[in-house]
Amino acid sequence: MCFVNRFLPVMTNLNSPLFSVVIPTYNRDKFILNTLSTVFAQTYPHYEVIVVDNASTDETIELLRPFANSGKIRLIQHDQNFERARSRNTGMENARGDYLTFLDSDDFMRPNCLADAAEFSIKNPQYKCFHNLYDLVDADGTVLHKYKLRSLENRLDAITRGNFMACIGNFLHREIYESYRFDTIQDLTGGEDWEFWMRIIADYEVGRIEKYNCSIQQHSERTINNQNVEAMERGLKYMVSKFRRDEHLSIVYKDYLDRIEANCFLYLNLLANDNASHKLASDYLRQARKADTSVIFTSRFLRSLRRTVMGQIRA
Repeated sequence: MCFVNRFLPVMTNLNSPLFSVVIPTYNRDKFILNTLSTVFAQTYPHYEVIVVDNASTDETIELLRPFANSGKIRLIQHDQNFERARSRNTGMENARGDYLTFLDSDDFMRPNCLADAAEFSIKNPQYKCFHNLYDLVDADGTVLHKYKLRSLENRLDAITRGNFMACIGNFLHREIYESYRFDTIQDLTGGEDWEFWMRIIADYEVGRIEKYNCSIQQHSERTINNQNVEAMERGLKYMVSKFRRDEHLSIVYKDYLDRIEANCFLYLNLLANDNASHKLASDYLRQARKADTSVIFTSRFLRSLRRTVMGQIRA
């Protein structure tokens, strides 16, 4: 069951496209207002905001309700915590935009984000999927790191080396967001966005806006900082098996399936090192090398190896 505040925005055409901004949230009363303020500060006016709450137990709903009552957001409340994948699916099912973009409830948009996306969509109608650059910031907006994204010359090569799309600054045409859904298997939480983008990129070219128009906020409560390694291992193994068995994806990614598996183990290595489980991290490196020997020549593997060795020395 869910409650929907049914605010009806004025629909537009592709000369002034309407954007649906989908924000999943759970117990983010310390962050959600700052996130919303960056959406409301957009220089481009044609958008709707859909916030999907996963049965928050803090003050999140109390903070959101005035915006829902005034029509500034559409608020959908799940009756239990279905995690982000289900919430994003709910957002897509209720969206009415020409394009849809995801924004986590602790992250930010820069003021020209939607304006630049609108201009890009008009000038480049061949791209049904496109994205902008993003950085990592602290609570004050100070930039901590600017992510350098891989070239899109070979989009399959790029996405199988890691999830450069993340789940921020991406724009999906209605043709896509009405047809694709996130996999909601619980163990894949934290990796569901990579699986989602690989399925879309299997079928669609990706465009890029070369501007840092979105920011991920660094804080101790981020999902990536609180992932269960064993559950993620089960989820990523499920994903690899799914791709190998899928009639379409196994053909599209036939030259990359071993690499995908290897990079899953490198991600698990990262999580294990974060948990100071350096013996487990070392085992994940061995499994990555076994899955795809060529991975040992990548900078990602070398960084993982160096961190794992230093962790074992310090332990």
